[in-house]
Amino acid sequence: MRPQVTPETATDLAIAHWHLAGPLNCTQLDGYDDRNYRLTGQDGRSWVFKIHNAADSLPEAQFAEAQNALLGLLVAAGFAVTAPLPLQGQQHRANDSFSDGFTLRVRGEDGTTHAARLLTWLPGDVLETVEQSAALYKELGGVLGQVDAVLMGCDLADRYPALRRKFDWNTMQLPATYARVREDLLRGAGVDVQLLDQVVALFDQATSAADGQLRRSIIHSDANERNVLANGAAAAAAAAAEQRSAASDSSAAAAAAATGGSLITGLIDWSDACLQWLAQEPATCAAYCCLLPAYINDPLPAAAAVVAGYERELPLLEVERRLLRTLMMGRLALSLALGAQAAALQPDNAAYLLQTQKNGWRLLRLLADMSDATFAAAVFPTHAAE
Repeated sequence: MRPQVTPETATDLAIAHWHLAGPLNCTQLDGYDDRNYRLTGQDGRSWVFKIHNAADSLPEAQFAEAQNALLGLLVAAGFAVTAPLPLQGQQHRANDSFSDGFTLRVRGEDGTTHAARLLTWLPGDVLETVEQSAALYKELGGVLGQVDAVLMGCDLADRYPALRRKFDWNTMQLPATYARVREDLLRGAGVDVQLLDQVVALFDQATSAADGQLRRSIIHSDANERNVLANGAAAAAAAAAEQRSAASDSSAAAAAAATGGSLITGLIDWSDACLQWLAQEPATCAAYCCLLPAYINDPLPAAAAVVAGYERELPLLEVERRLLRTLMMGRLALSLALGAQAAALQPDNAAYLLQTQKNGWRLLRLLADMSDATFAAAVFPTHAAE
């Protein structure tokens, strides 16, 4: 269950503990198991007030502190991510905030304690709302490659055990997670358990055999169509150029420059960030881009664009390339399984929780029926030709 914190309470907390000037307009944002509000002041400035689910709010786990440290590192490196804002004033009791000075403990209406943070608001359009193109996906892959190149060299996973946690949305835990929820799925409508059984078994076998050869790093882990911000005007120009069969790296860059910036303007919602296989980053992003309506009838060019952009910044190892189809299927299976289970428990949030279901089964069947050679020829054309 998501945190039971009302818009009125969120607004009062932001004014009292972060000294935002009221009155504030408060709008609820989409979320999986956290409660997120957009706060907007009279001067037009906006912030995100994030209330974490109970599991991520345990003070001894330091999950919120880990999130703040991770975002602080990326902000310092120049990436467009939401930045945590420090608590203000001296009124905080020791049992009210974590030691980092950015996180407040609040109680929901049901008495549950939650970690709350105030984050900067990033401008831009959510990826799923802009014109889609291979140029857009290639730039997104490149941004993820740049981010991961920085995260590979950091020590945050050593300093914060929360970033090494085993939780449902860490795709490395797919076999265990699926085994736990499978019985619930058998009772659900529209769930192809036989297909999930097949995919999870393949995933378990393939990743177990290659685990020692796969690099690990902290990654965003959830670069989907709702967690990426884009420049809508630049995206439209790039898509138009592509439709005229004139798209290229230079034309995409020109389209972005003509509208005042890059195609990708931000990465948001780092709640799933954790230490896992590095190759899961482009695999997850590619899977979600393939699900978008613009590419669902011919999805592999979308995956190829994401991977090409990623490898431009951070080349994959050959073993990582060989496993990319399996990693994509693993993420899809995880999203389909957990989405179906969560929707049954949260019917009021079902539309958000089931967003992968619409095209997810179709894409998962396509990938499951495809050979590694066919996948490689489409996604890694240069390597397949060698």
